[in-house]
Amino acid sequence: MFGLAFRFPAGRYHATPWGRNVNEADVAWPPEPWRILRALVACYWRKGDRERWSEDDLAGLIDALAEDLPVFCLPEGAIHAHTRHYMPIRKGKSESKTLVFDAFLHLPKGAEVVAMWRDMTLENDLLELVRDLASGMGYLGRAESWTECRVVTEANDEPNCGPAELGFPGDSLRVLVSRSPASYQRERRRLIDQEAERIRASSKKPLSERALQNQINRSFRASASVDTLPPRLVDALSVDTADLQNRKWGQPPAAYEVIYARSPHASPGVVSRSLGRVRTNHTMSDLPTIARFLVAGRPRPRIEDAVKIGEVMRAAVMSKFGRETDEETGKRVLLAPWQISGRGSGNKPIRDPSHPHAFWLPEDADDDGWIDHLTVFISGGIDRDIRSQLDRVTRIWLTPGRTRGRTTEDARIDEWHLALAGFGRPEDFTGSSRVLAASRRWRSVTPFLASGHLKKAGYRGELIRLLKRRGIWAEGTTVRELEEITVGDAPRRALNFHRFRSRGREPRPDSSGALLEIEFPQEFQGPLALGYASHFGLGMFGAR
Repeated sequence: MFGLAFRFPAGRYHATPWGRNVNEADVAWPPEPWRILRALVACYWRKGDRERWSEDDLAGLIDALAEDLPVFCLPEGAIHAHTRHYMPIRKGKSESKTLVFDAFLHLPKGAEVVAMWRDMTLENDLLELVRDLASGMGYLGRAESWTECRVVTEANDEPNCGPAELGFPGDSLRVLVSRSPASYQRERRRLIDQEAERIRASSKKPLSERALQNQINRSFRASASVDTLPPRLVDALSVDTADLQNRKWGQPPAAYEVIYARSPHASPGVVSRSLGRVRTNHTMSDLPTIARFLVAGRPRPRIEDAVKIGEVMRAAVMSKFGRETDEETGKRVLLAPWQISGRGSGNKPIRDPSHPHAFWLPEDADDDGWIDHLTVFISGGIDRDIRSQLDRVTRIWLTPGRTRGRTTEDARIDEWHLALAGFGRPEDFTGSSRVLAASRRWRSVTPFLASGHLKKAGYRGELIRLLKRRGIWAEGTTVRELEEITVGDAPRRALNFHRFRSRGREPRPDSSGALLEIEFPQEFQGPLALGYASHFGLGMFGAR
C-alpha cells in the first residue's frame, strides 16, 4: 500500500474542476488524481533535486502511479463555501467592476485527506523520490490551498470514496484521473489520426507524408512552441492548463473521467458562507431554511425602519422571477412561487397558521442601531430554484421622494449592496445572530402590533393567542410589557419605529404597538416574529 496524506494549514481547499468557470463556485472534491500527479511533476521541476533524480526517474514514478486508481479517506465536516468581491477591470479610460467568486471547502482543524493506492508497492528508489517531492509540495489545487504532504505506507482508516465499479457506496460523481501510459499512447494516436484526416480533407492538393507530419506538429504546438501532445505521459501531464484550453479539448488528452462514489458523511455540507460559527454539517439532501445576507452602504438603514427594508427585500427577490402576461386578463403576473410571494391560487394571501411562506427579517447583529444583515426564512425549506434567484440579489434601494409614481427633482435614492453570507439552518448561525439563536428569554427587537382588534387582555393576551395559534405556547410561558428597549446607545419606545406597510392591502387594526419580553419554560430556536407585518420585520424578537 502507498498513499499521500494532505493537510491544509489554512483549513481551506481551493480547486476549480476542469471545464468549469471559477464563477460557478464549484470545488473539485475529492482532489482529482490527475491534479495530484501534476502537483508531483510541478514540484520536481520547481524544487526537486535534479542532480539526484533524473527525468526518467520522474517518468517511472508517474507511470507507476497512473496504472492504478486511488481511493480516498476524506474527512467529515467539510463545508462548501465561497466569498465574493468586485474586481475592477480597466477598459481604456473607463473602469468597470465584475463580481468574482472564490469557492473553497472549509475543512475541520487538523483534517487530513489521504489518497491511497492500495495494491501498489513502490520500489525503494521511487519511494524515496516521492518522499522528496511530497516534502516540497506547498499547495494543491489553486495557490491559496496551502498544503503539507507526507507519504504513508499503512492505512489507518477505511476509505470512504473510490471508484464506483469497485463497489463503493454513496453519491456518484465524476473525477478526472490520469490515463495509464498505454491508454495515453492510444489516445494520442487517435488524436493524431483525427487531425491528419482533418488536414487531408481541408487541403486543396495531395500532401506528402513529410508535409502532413509538419502540419500535424504545427497544429499541436501552443503559443510558446509547447507540444500539447508529447510522446511521454509525464510530459503530457506537464502541459500548462492555458495551452490545453487553447486547443479547446473537452478534457486533457492525458486524463479521462471515472465515476467515483463518495460516502454521504464525506460529502461537503450545504453551501454555507456564514460568517458565524458552523455547528452542524447538513447533507445536500437537507434543504436550508435560512438565507442570510450582509448589508453594506453608508449609512446603513436604521433598525427603526426594519419594515421598509423587509418590504423592498421581498420586492427585489420577486423581480428576479420575472413576469408573464395573463392571456385572460391581459395583466402582467409575477412568476414568483408562493413561498416567496405569500400568495396562492387566485393571487389570494396564504392564511396558514404555520406561516410557511418567507419571512424577510432585517437585523442589527452588532447592536449599534443600524441594519447590517437581512435574513430570509422559509420554514419548509429553500429549494434549488429559489436559492439560485436569491443568489442574484445584490442590492436594494428606497426612493423617499417618490410621489404618485414619479420621483421629484430633490428625491434621494438610498441604495445598499447585499452579499449572500450563507444558506443553512438557524442553528448554523448561532453565535452571530440574536434573531436566529436558541434561548428561553426573548425580547422585542421591533414593536409587536396586534393582527386583530385588541381585546381586554391587551398586547399580552394578543401575543399569547398568536403563540398558541402558531403552536409555540407551552405551560409556564410568561409575557410582560416593556416601556422601552435600547437601540444602539439610545432608549426607544414603540412609537419611535416605523409601524405600517407601504405596500400591499393588509389591514392595520393596530397603530401603536408594544415592546414585549417572553420567557419560555424550555429553550426555543429562533427566528420568532409575530403579529401584524411580522413577515417584513415587525414583531421580531431577539434572544436574551
